[in-house]
Amino acid sequence: MRPKLFAAALLCVAAVGCAGKQVIATSTHQQRVQAEAALRSAENSQAPNVPEAARHLQFARQQIADGERLIQEGEQEAAELRFRQADADADLASALARAVPLKNEARRASEQAESLRSRQ
Repeated sequence: MRPKLFAAALLCVAAVGCAGKQVIATSTHQQRVQAEAALRSAENSQAPNVPEAARHLQFARQQIADGERLIQEGEQEAAELRFRQADADADLASALARAVPLKNEARRASEQAESLRSRQ
């Protein structure tokens, strides 16, 4: 009776281990898809035209490439982290693409206002 119980327990542990790997792989895939979508969105915005944003686009591209390499090496958790970093950098690139031109415009308006004040 004991060998059957041991075999059943071993089978359960193996099944849980396999299911755990599948969950990690699915999570990594989802992070990859999300990072690639954020990168495409940033590339389609003004991010490539704003130097600060373009730098973060390059970071995101490199992190996606690193994540793909890590998947090939079987490092799912490290790959997932790279994809999360890529997603964050792509989001930052999009935000910078919106913010930097507005900041420059605000500075110009402030300079114009100061110029008008000095004339009076």
